[in-house]
Amino acid sequence: MKPLNSLKILDLTDGNPYAASMFADYGAEVLKIESPCCGDSIRRRGATAEKKEGIYHSFYNRGKKSMTLDITKPQGQEIIKKLVQKFDMLIVNKPESQMKVWGLGFEDLKRENPMLIYGVLTPYGESGPWKDMPDYDLLINSRSGLQEKTGMPEKPTKFGFPLGYIYSSWHLSAGMMAAYLKAQETQEGMKVSVSVWHTLVSLDDTFAEGLLGMNELPRRIGNGFPTTNPTDTFKCKNGWFSLSIGSDAQWISFAQCAGNKVWAEDPRYAHDPARSMENYFGDLDQQLRDYFATITIEEADMICREAMVPGGPCNTFRELVNDEQVANRNMVVHVQDDVLGDVLQIGKAAKFSNGSEEDDVIASAPVLGADTSAYLEQLGLLGEADKLKAEGII
Repeated sequence: MKPLNSLKILDLTDGNPYAASMFADYGAEVLKIESPCCGDSIRRRGATAEKKEGIYHSFYNRGKKSMTLDITKPQGQEIIKKLVQKFDMLIVNKPESQMKVWGLGFEDLKRENPMLIYGVLTPYGESGPWKDMPDYDLLINSRSGLQEKTGMPEKPTKFGFPLGYIYSSWHLSAGMMAAYLKAQETQEGMKVSVSVWHTLVSLDDTFAEGLLGMNELPRRIGNGFPTTNPTDTFKCKNGWFSLSIGSDAQWISFAQCAGNKVWAEDPRYAHDPARSMENYFGDLDQQLRDYFATITIEEADMICREAMVPGGPCNTFRELVNDEQVANRNMVVHVQDDVLGDVLQIGKAAKFSNGSEEDDVIASAPVLGADTSAYLEQLGLLGEADKLKAEGII
């Protein structure tokens, strides 16, 4: 049995449904409220002329239910208020100030359900001079300082995926669960507000601590690390290999297995801080580049395994999909999507000790409005469905 199967969540997000996805993956009943005209905008991301809904919807909205409802109209707002009475949580990715205009702010809905947990995800926060600024992940990467410290010395770069939106969704999910547990004690709901920018600012330990603790800002050094080395990516005969040494013992073990006594015994290299802070950049790092260029990824992997140090190939996703570790941990799974058919998707990260094979089964993302009638019936409004549809409410 999935651990959150008793939890019920209203998902009012658009274009960024990952927070509610976490709850759906672990068993919660998640009802996605979508625009009657075209649904969540994520449905169209990755779409083609032949397929009007793309793979993003299939992944981010998997396991959810779908109800079409125009919450900008009074009748739609009244239906939300009735639904809230039957749900534990509500998630939006717009400022509460906008929800208040529609009578759907936290205090408005708390009158309908005093124990409601009201989650808000915004780009920069609900106050301050940046609160109304337009956003995309790239911009928040930049404004958080994360992008400036990521990349090669000559140019900052972004992550290869929308880290900010995914990680902030995790923070919102965790915050909402914390508020939910507190509400079980106090019988009183709570609003939880997270911004993508908050999350990325909170990620930094190296640069921030370097500046705040040592009054020195570390430089951007690509895949290297300012204080612990070697930590970098090296070109082998047949691809790229990552090595991350975190202690003198690891380094000496690596050097011995690589057959290089100088690295293990020379005082410039054998111990920190001399190795990492004084003799790595421009000296030892070039020696390592020359060394790795003479061996294959497979040989490098065997050396690191023998030395018991952190090292491994830079996998492509195709290589990852075929790796036995991925299969063992069910991290790529088949999902029978109602529109796209059999699709491969990323599995669930958390594994539970009392779980069963059924817990790894993931339901399809919903067809737009597939569950509208069922929820209207729960509210005693099914008889009004034709009228609501004619007025564009559902």
